[in-house]
Amino acid sequence: MTLGDSSSGRSGGRIWRGFLVPLIAVASAVIGILVVRVPRQDVGWFAYAPLANDTFSSNSLVFMDGTARLGYALILAGMLLLAFWAGYRFALRRTGRQR
Repeated sequence: MTLGDSSSGRSGGRIWRGFLVPLIAVASAVIGILVVRVPRQDVGWFAYAPLANDTFSSNSLVFMDGTARLGYALILAGMLLLAFWAGYRFALRRTGRQR
């Protein structure tokens, strides 16, 4: 018996191991998207330009808070994990070594 063999004959664990990494990756990306989509409080901002005798106001100014950064990091981690898993599975099939 080698290190990866099971003496009980159940193969249920092997099936879950094949789907665990992509499941975690997709869950991370979906949670990241949900975190990014959370409504944020509007920030009012304006500046006075003394030499132009005019007030500058921007409605397109975006501040990224920590929650949005966390969401984008989760999306990035999920996509990287999914890409790694897909490359790994493709390499296993190409070399002919299936687990």
